[in-house]
Amino acid sequence: MADYFDLIVGTSTGGIDTLGLGYQLRATFTTLREPDRHLGGNRIVKSIRRFRVAKYSDRPLRNALETVFGERKLGESSKRLVIPSLNLDTGEVYINKTAHHSKFERDYKKKVVDVALATAAAPTFFPTHQSAVGTPLIDGGVYANNPTGLAAVEAIGVLNWPKGLLRVLSLGCTLEPFDAGSKILAPED
Repeated sequence: MADYFDLIVGTSTGGIDTLGLGYQLRATFTTLREPDRHLGGNRIVKSIRRFRVAKYSDRPLRNALETVFGERKLGESSKRLVIPSLNLDTGEVYINKTAHHSKFERDYKKKVVDVALATAAAPTFFPTHQSAVGTPLIDGGVYANNPTGLAAVEAIGVLNWPKGLLRVLSLGCTLEPFDAGSKILAPED
């Protein structure tokens, strides 16, 4: 499947899918969900704690990722990959990339498992992922909930591909496609 693409971009669970495509892995369905932890106390206390404490441990996800990817590094991908996460210290996006440009000198050395845990660290659901140097990273979807924009910027702005020749396949998780033409609202008089 990945042979049809020159650049693959994904965020959150789509970032994990992107990594799988980059390593030519076959997609299978599995359950990674861990049962809710008992937080104790009344409903108000539980609600407040959920903002401060992750609802789920990332351990089952980490174990599954380690089983699938092992010690592989981002640079071992057979495809150009772009996978965002958000740096909580600075509030800036952190975009992990394979070494598909001469400027990209560091991300390709990262473990695939760390890239996946960072982009999928959905706030309140999973704990913040600490990078190897201690940077707190969360779900890339907080910054790029539609990574198609990142793909276009990478293709045109970084790789200098002619914009008229680009073909994009965008997969999402909504129930129906968004139609921008029918969603334009006129201001009230």
